Amino acid sequence: MASSSSSKPSDERAGGTPGYLPRGGACVSCRRRKMKCDGKRPICSQCDRAGRAEDCEYTTGQERSTVQILEENISRLEARIQELQNPDVASTSVTLHQPYVQDPPRHIAEALLAGFFPFSTDLGFFLNIPRFQASMMQGYPIGHPSRPAPALIYTIYLWSIRLSHDPTVKAHEAAYLFRATQDAATVLSSTHPQRVLHSIQAEVLLTTYFFANGRFFEGKYHLANAVATAISVGMHKIRSVTPQQPQSDNNTIPPPRNSTEEGERIIGAWLILTLDKLWAAALEYTPNFVYSSHAMATQVDTPWPLEMEDFEQGLLPQHVRTANTIQNFLTGVPSPDLGLSTWAFESKAAILWDRANVFVRKCSGSAVAQLTLPPLIQEFTNLSALIDNVVATLPSTDPQEIVRVEDPAQARRLAIGLTILKMATIVLHGPFAFAGRSESSRQTRTRAARSILRTAIALRSRGTGYLSPIIGTAWIEASQVLFDEITLIRTLRASGTFTNTDDAAILSLVQHATTAMADFGVNIPLTSFQVGKIQEGCRTF
Repeated sequence: MASSSSSKPSDERAGGTPGYLPRGGACVSCRRRKMKCDGKRPICSQCDRAGRAEDCEYTTGQERSTVQILEENISRLEARIQELQNPDVASTSVTLHQPYVQDPPRHIAEALLAGFFPFSTDLGFFLNIPRFQASMMQGYPIGHPSRPAPALIYTIYLWSIRLSHDPTVKAHEAAYLFRATQDAATVLSSTHPQRVLHSIQAEVLLTTYFFANGRFFEGKYHLANAVATAISVGMHKIRSVTPQQPQSDNNTIPPPRNSTEEGERIIGAWLILTLDKLWAAALEYTPNFVYSSHAMATQVDTPWPLEMEDFEQGLLPQHVRTANTIQNFLTGVPSPDLGLSTWAFESKAAILWDRANVFVRKCSGSAVAQLTLPPLIQEFTNLSALIDNVVATLPSTDPQEIVRVEDPAQARRLAIGLTILKMATIVLHGPFAFAGRSESSRQTRTRAARSILRTAIALRSRGTGYLSPIIGTAWIEASQVLFDEITLIRTLRASGTFTNTDDAAILSLVQHATTAMADFGVNIPLTSFQVGKIQEGCRTF
């Protein structure tokens, strides 16, 4: 019998000693039933005889089985259902069921948040930072109504961990990601007094987190959630001449108690729209938010955002009411708010990149001769003028001057906005440059590409530690424009055609910019990937 046992294939047993099964070597089903297991794989004899082949599963070390994972999910859902059915005892159940992650010790929390808030607006944070920090650091447990909603707390810690350079801190990222996404899915059904606004904020931060990690499907999912919730509570109708009734009676935002709270909502509305336009343009999909000129549809009536400190000082007059903000901007209709803040600048840039993409889609498939048709020429001229007008609102078009703006976050917004406007210029002139009909368009694209790379260099010289990876799309496009220019110069030179353009200087600019860009890829996988693609292009020359 012994020889028979030892002659079985080596992979049939978890251990190598005949007749002996090491501790933990039994299948999950036998362990649960406290039955003797022979460790035969893929199905042990006990499970085979009992017809439980689908339950026979082996795990190693700390690994959880599929059954355990499903049971945990079921338990969590059952607890959530119980909480929703008995809201009066919800707080008790939260106390009894310890979450997977809690607040870190105060000194660690302060260190983490110190790395988050300097770049928080770049990550999509639109709430008032001093007020939020005060509520975040109160001594109450997570879930207390005086603190932010748990989903938002965990999402902020998640981003703080992502930005950290400490390996021991980074080890907790997966746990906080799990808890942040779990709580974000249920925050609107909670009783937290700030559940709606904090839900939107958490969804925005999860959006930027997933995009930064190159997880586009999840990023688009959370962005769609943020857009849908913002529209449902009427954030696109703030100060509207035709205010909209919220679509939900259960989840509404109470009227703002002061100008700072109103400012949070106005900035939040435009930040969400901006993210939606930017990532739709970068990833080439239809935006979630398609604005309309119809007053009862998704017409944006919310005024352009001011800087947060301007809202704090009550600089948006109480009597101001606005309508059709985006359409008025695109058509040049005067409005009571000029939109001169850095937030408004970035939003306008995103809108114009989106409109440039729409224009190019109209041109795609058109014969070269059709590009000279009056409707297309008129649209091209209008968009080009709009881009120039928005650029003209900058204190300077010199990237080095822009990044010297006193407030670092505002400097980054201006630099990103300028980059996006130059990207819109590259896109807008593409059909004409590619058709070979316009030397002017080719040169305009080249100048815009140079500006984008010089802005990247200037940002690095300011010591900026984080930039939204959306800018990497513009970096790649600008680099490709300059690579094409280098190829053209060398082709002309090889054919004996004189050109006084220095291709070596162009390549040097790209290489210099790539060195600067690489610093922004630390801890941000998408940016690192984007910079890597540009470096590959450089090596071909």
